[in-house]
Amino acid sequence: MKTFKWAAVALLFFALVSIVPGHSSAQFKFSDISPDKEYFDQVHYIAELGIVNKADKFNPGNNLTRAHAAKMLVIASGNADMPTPKVQFKDLKPGTEQYKFASRAVELGYFKKKADGSFGPNEKLKRDEMGYALSVAFNLSQSPTVDKPLMLTDMKDHPFAKEINGLYYGGVSQGDAGRFLPKDYLTRSQFALFVARALNDDYKLTVKLPEQTSRTYFAKVATGGDNLNVRTHPAVTGDVVTRLKDGEIVEVIGQTGDWLLVLIDGADGYIHSRYTVEVGTQAPSDDDVATDEPDEPEVSEPEITEPEVTEPEEEPNTPSPTTGLIGKVTTNVLNVRKSPDGTSAVVAKLSLNQKVNIESINGNWAKINLQSGPGYVHKNYLKLINQSGNVLKDRIIVIDAGHGGKDPGATSNKLSEKTVVLKVAKLVEAKLKNAGAKVLLTRSDDTFLSLEQRTAYAKKHYAETFVSIHVNAAGSSAAKGAEVFYDSSTNPNAKESKLLASKIQSNLVKNANMSDRGVKDQRFYVIRNNNVAAVLVELGFITNPDDFKKLSSEQYMELYAEAIYQGLVQYYAAP
Repeated sequence: MKTFKWAAVALLFFALVSIVPGHSSAQFKFSDISPDKEYFDQVHYIAELGIVNKADKFNPGNNLTRAHAAKMLVIASGNADMPTPKVQFKDLKPGTEQYKFASRAVELGYFKKKADGSFGPNEKLKRDEMGYALSVAFNLSQSPTVDKPLMLTDMKDHPFAKEINGLYYGGVSQGDAGRFLPKDYLTRSQFALFVARALNDDYKLTVKLPEQTSRTYFAKVATGGDNLNVRTHPAVTGDVVTRLKDGEIVEVIGQTGDWLLVLIDGADGYIHSRYTVEVGTQAPSDDDVATDEPDEPEVSEPEITEPEVTEPEEEPNTPSPTTGLIGKVTTNVLNVRKSPDGTSAVVAKLSLNQKVNIESINGNWAKINLQSGPGYVHKNYLKLINQSGNVLKDRIIVIDAGHGGKDPGATSNKLSEKTVVLKVAKLVEAKLKNAGAKVLLTRSDDTFLSLEQRTAYAKKHYAETFVSIHVNAAGSSAAKGAEVFYDSSTNPNAKESKLLASKIQSNLVKNANMSDRGVKDQRFYVIRNNNVAAVLVELGFITNPDDFKKLSSEQYMELYAEAIYQGLVQYYAAP
């Protein structure tokens, strides 16, 4: 590039500006499209690309014909120079422009010949035909799933449902008030909008995926005696996959509008929130509760805090000797067993905050020496403290970058939560490794993991602390600041979690100059279903202008990582 002459650079710049969104009218403008029209930039954009002819008028309100659509799609998809296929049409003659583009469109699969062998070049194009052709041309088809349900209600059972669903999630078309209107005719301006969106991300519509949040809770079905339908997607057009009885309790893992995404026997589906009450937030009347259905179990700090489930799948390593390592008991009463086995005989009991010397660690079991001889305790209920050297050395810390893959998390101005938190997680990883910690990432690339997979990963690898990193969002741009969550509902290490949360939060406020939203007790899945010190960090609000600048800044990503790192250092340094 250094050898370019300034004149050449200037010519290149102006050539590019002519097709950049917002600048398409610099050299050419249709006389019948004013700048205030929704489709002004898009129409001129495709004109500059040669998809439509530059002429005095565009005739935006005219209906689009099949011949016009075929030509535009063939050019837009980069197939203008392909050899003309020999396709016989009852109503088109080889050698004509209509034949050239119609035969290519049929060969490419955008359109099909009619049953009588004709193409119908002058027939007005319907929206469902357009949706199919556009989806095939740009490879946008998307079968309806729980993650990407069919949101356009009038496309249920339509033969082009997956193609139209692809337009919705591709940011090309989101219909009209929840309907696609498949049999309506298409105007030239509408098609220009759709083609421009398919070609250029700057024109795409913002796609709101069904909300998948880390907060989970239990809801009780309250129908007054009727069964409640569970559907495949958040609309009454969703297929009914099962039914819930009045009084049943289900776990809610997400929400789309008034519809709750719930887990049922390992599968998921949608129920309407109108017929539920959140357990613990509202006391149901006697009529709401079936006598044979239990309320959400009360959680109390257990007397003996060893897991009743089988140990992690990963086999323990050979016992690792330790030097200068002590363990502080984090539960009221902790059994000391004769051997590293939850069924082994109890030889002693330890009390809250009691400190013991650790001789070795094997998987989840720590060997200690008592006056009566050696014994074993479950290390999940010990805070392991190094008496010399770096406090983080050999500590097993899991860093969880939220969202990922098909789940972008919160987004704003092309910045996604999944990207920000992965960068911060990797920076934290590097700092922890440099301090001698054994740090593990739940994901190290753009991969989707379920909430259950994240907690299972931590348990499988004998995690001693767990930090999940997220970015916040709100309907109002005024919401701003950092906050850190812990769980006291089921996590037996709630007090340790709260201490870790407070250390990280204070560093976020101090190091990154974040507004202080505090430390909060909340039932987020990944911290509620952990049994070690576990926190969920919300770095800031991607929907707030000030926080957005920080979240999109490499400098502040480093500051966020340093805050989390220092919080872990201070947590482990606390006696």
